[in-house]
Amino acid sequence: MLDILRERRRIRKYKDREIETEKIELLKEAALRSPSSRGINPWRFLFVTEKSKLEEFSRAKESGSSFLKGASLCVVICAAKGESDVWGEDCSIASIILQLAGQSLGLGSCWIQISS
Repeated sequence: MLDILRERRRIRKYKDREIETEKIELLKEAALRSPSSRGINPWRFLFVTEKSKLEEFSRAKESGSSFLKGASLCVVICAAKGESDVWGEDCSIASIILQLAGQSLGLGSCWIQISS
């Protein structure tokens, strides 16, 4: 685990290749196994691989999201705010679990925070 933490970096430039379905399925499993307060799991995960959607997401913020245009995958973590009073913490934990799982699979990542 410490090796994964030592090697993980924010990656904002991606190789132009698809991510294998098996790796995406492992990422989904990791996200669903993420711990949450009282086991409420106030999150919804959307795994996006469609290039037009990734380009659209790259414009989601005035700055800090443009690199999504070159990504092969974006995982959107949506909070179900009414389900838990600590949804922000739980969703943040899930995001780091996804990043560490991705690192273990040889995938680079970068976290983007957008609140509404």
